[in-house]
Amino acid sequence: MSKLVISATITSFFFGLFGVDWGAVDQKIENEFPQVSFVSTTELNQLYRSGESLPVIIDVREEEEFQVSHLEQALNIKTGIEAAQQIPDKNAEIIVYCSVGYRSANVAAQLESLGYTKVRNLRHSIFEWANKGYPMSNAGGDTAKAHPFNRAWGKLLNQNLHQYDAVTP
Repeated sequence: MSKLVISATITSFFFGLFGVDWGAVDQKIENEFPQVSFVSTTELNQLYRSGESLPVIIDVREEEEFQVSHLEQALNIKTGIEAAQQIPDKNAEIIVYCSVGYRSANVAAQLESLGYTKVRNLRHSIFEWANKGYPMSNAGGDTAKAHPFNRAWGKLLNQNLHQYDAVTP
């Protein structure tokens, strides 16, 4: 876990100096987690809209990010080990997400290493989801806002969607 935090800190610093874009994010994820499969935000939104049974949706972001907004029915679980404790079926269909897809790719890889067979990462995660205007919620109900994580990564989230603190109902 400390390796991920250090890597995220260095990455955030680097991108803070030189800018960030989806191509760089995609390349970093591909380089570090080449085995991870993806689902697009459009595909997942269609699953939500279909009314069919959803896969297990896991939001790996920090509690304060989750409180600002999350996908409906998402569980806030930060590691593959925690997920394995809550989801014993290794054949369960699971979709993980975070802000841009990097932290969730790490958790997807963890789950795969624990023997889970149907794990996918939400490409571009909640930032793209929010940018497309897809539904999100929090304790107060529906919301269009998302936690931008930090200044560097937040550049990938439309500025008008930034919210750092949860609004209490």
